[in-house]
Amino acid sequence: MNHIAIIRVLSYMGLALGATMTLPLLIALIYGETSQIMAFSIAVLLTLMLAGMCLQLTTRPKRHSHVNDALAVAILWWLGAPIPAALPFVLGTAEPSVIAGLHEAVSCLTTTGHSVINLAGNDWPVSLLVWRGVLHCIGMVFSLVIAASVFAALSFGGPGIQRSVLFTIPDGSFFDAIPRVLRAVIIVSLSLIGSVFAALLFAGLQPAQAMAFAISVASTGLVDPAHSSQIIQGGAANFVVFLGLVLASSGLAVLMNLSPKRLRFAAVDAELYLLIGLIGLLGLLAWLGGIDVFSALSWAVSSLSTSGLSLGISVDQVKSTLPVTVLVLPALIGGAALSTAGGIKLARIIILLRRAGQEFAQLGFQNSVVALKYRDRQQKQSAVLGVWVYLIAYISAVSLVFIGLSFLGDGFGVSMSVAVGAISNSGWLIELTEASSALKHVLIMFGMILGRLEILALLPALNPAFWRS
Repeated sequence: MNHIAIIRVLSYMGLALGATMTLPLLIALIYGETSQIMAFSIAVLLTLMLAGMCLQLTTRPKRHSHVNDALAVAILWWLGAPIPAALPFVLGTAEPSVIAGLHEAVSCLTTTGHSVINLAGNDWPVSLLVWRGVLHCIGMVFSLVIAASVFAALSFGGPGIQRSVLFTIPDGSFFDAIPRVLRAVIIVSLSLIGSVFAALLFAGLQPAQAMAFAISVASTGLVDPAHSSQIIQGGAANFVVFLGLVLASSGLAVLMNLSPKRLRFAAVDAELYLLIGLIGLLGLLAWLGGIDVFSALSWAVSSLSTSGLSLGISVDQVKSTLPVTVLVLPALIGGAALSTAGGIKLARIIILLRRAGQEFAQLGFQNSVVALKYRDRQQKQSAVLGVWVYLIAYISAVSLVFIGLSFLGDGFGVSMSVAVGAISNSGWLIELTEASSALKHVLIMFGMILGRLEILALLPALNPAFWRS
């Protein structure tokens, strides 16, 4: 393992994290938020100093880096980045709680969006809301870059569902191929945020509210905690957010093809078709549960995207109306492979459905040979096996978190909802307060990080030999 390269990459990422803190610091200065000015000043100083020292103490690596080095960067980033990211929450709020600040940082970076910080009247300082938005953007970009490069190279999930035209394994250092992926992800993400923001302004929303919704849509997260209970006002604004969440849940494979020359490729994407079908099916279930048609479809989109935005109907009303089995189903499924929506991912569901169809087709023709294809590529039997392994690992992870929460005193329904919410990065399913036990906070934070690491990616880190190689 190229330890020097890992340290240097993490140092550069730390410098970037520290630099992004200057935006909310500037906002705090503009709005005269004294506590937040001090909090962000300390956070910027400490983050830049630590990252700069690590960079200065290391020299350029003399050998090439490989995919395992990039995987180590991903694991260490998700485990370490929340610490400096939590400083503004810990130092910038009354009665600071370290565990609550860490939860807030992990939740934002993983685009889960859940909040445990209780402020009087839910009146958040503008700078901290901006910081939540910045963390959602960082988490969105990092999640997509890692999925399109590291996970694509490792082929987690069997058929290489994260593969795209963005990435090919380079002949030299593995990190040399990352900038191309990073540029594409930033361009696509900013384009989606800008389009939704402009459309929401045209629909009559205030700029600050429109930007919060735009980032929430693109990251499939929840920038403003109030938006989990406040229903979006106005039919035009609801439609914009509805369509934005559909696009964001469709992933890079669809978003990168939204041009006149390549639109036909996006129109025949299997994940997009399955997403639309599931919206209809889940909407039907919600309608049968007593929710009106528009609100049912709105909830289906919001829950499949794992964003938790109150689109057409408040999250609290949905929770009080539908059974927990229906509530957790869309979060378990999630969005496309190259999207920030959590869950098992639509691509894996497609592989399993097609394999099941083959089994039924072969019942009448025992000796027939049927090829399994995904996106015009013939898949090996090992691809299906890989999906099954991932599915077992995913269910096992949810079960472990569920059992742990049960031992901490939560009932069956709450434990199941929170476990699925944490692993699928669906914050609206999580029921947790700042006063909850530290162990419960840690368990849920671990679940959120585990979900972003696609479960299997964390397993190598448990073997000491991985770090000594």
